[in-house]
Amino acid sequence: MSLSPERSDSTDNDDGKNGGAANLPDDQVFELLTRVPLDDLAACRVASPRWRSITYEPAFAPLHCRRATAVSGYFVQSMQRNRYRADFVSMHTSPPKAAVSLDFLPSAHVRLEAVAAHRGLACCVEADTRRRPCYYVCKPATRQWRALPNPRARFPTAATAMVARPSAAAAEFKIVRLSIPALHDRLRCEVFDSRRFAWRRAADVPLCPESLYPSAPAVRAHGGMHWLRWPDRTGAQDVFAFDLRSEVWRLIRLPREVEERDDPWARKHISAVEGRLCLMVTTMGVGEVDTLEVWEMAGYAEGRWEKKMTVSLKSLHAQEGDGVILQHLHSADVGFFKTFYRVMWYDFLRGKKAAEVKVDHVCVQEIFKFESDLIPCELGGKARAPSEEVQKGDYMF
Repeated sequence: MSLSPERSDSTDNDDGKNGGAANLPDDQVFELLTRVPLDDLAACRVASPRWRSITYEPAFAPLHCRRATAVSGYFVQSMQRNRYRADFVSMHTSPPKAAVSLDFLPSAHVRLEAVAAHRGLACCVEADTRRRPCYYVCKPATRQWRALPNPRARFPTAATAMVARPSAAAAEFKIVRLSIPALHDRLRCEVFDSRRFAWRRAADVPLCPESLYPSAPAVRAHGGMHWLRWPDRTGAQDVFAFDLRSEVWRLIRLPREVEERDDPWARKHISAVEGRLCLMVTTMGVGEVDTLEVWEMAGYAEGRWEKKMTVSLKSLHAQEGDGVILQHLHSADVGFFKTFYRVMWYDFLRGKKAAEVKVDHVCVQEIFKFESDLIPCELGGKARAPSEEVQKGDYMF
């Protein structure tokens, strides 16, 4: 039932020919990697498929959080009494002084828009409609923030995504904002670059805005950002992919078996497991028992999916009721579920909860996967003169 690790384009040096760390037994490599700083894990996973596999073992994450002084979990966001609220939840024991929240921001009413996979950065926006919106970049784990110049806020936001450069001296990041113009005939695209500390207009995306709005948070996999689109006028549904480095977009069809299934009640979500895009489809089975299918992106260039597992949720519903809804794949065999005033991690293999956290949310609306170290950093560079403007495509992540 486990999902296979993402294939790496780098050479596998674990065959013992190159000596050094490649010859260490797995338990010693495990001990070393649990002490690697959070953002350096990305380089370790690319360096060796064996190392990559070790970093995704169930015992790795909680030990790494303690030893590398990091936090890992989710921001869960909802609206209560016309005010947004985002709380951080985790199944791992947090290190000392690691209380993570957004209560340090200058506004008491902000909406979390996007998080970056590296550096523990988040993009938030002032949500008080009586005032002009203000955008912020922040690092919740160190309670740092900085105001950003506003994009064209008069156009409603359809989707937002954020990426950051790992292990840089300063926190360098990009934000893409897709908005809905007055004619509703395309997606208007703006990109914020921290090295210029300014927004610029990028090429519009000729897609129906309503197919993306309102959208769930972006899913980062295969170097791009992904959103599951709502069915368009033809009834078709697909995944919208946007590469922030090249600013190129594409549409990825769902598996043919899913497309051909005539089930208007099927619930679909996308997630990322071990760097690979995954599609989760929950369908009503015989006897009204929900069944979860997990499809993995086996060939990203050609958009080829493979079904990785099928799981009955009968045991889960018998234990927790029918109100639990799958939101994310925490790992290959563990799902992250929401329900009234609770979120939980459920182990599909063992058929039981791995962890549960009570929250003050009647109904969670959005979840953002969040990881961060506890190292303060400079949030963005100084504004550059027009002659020093950073060119598109020279921002390597």
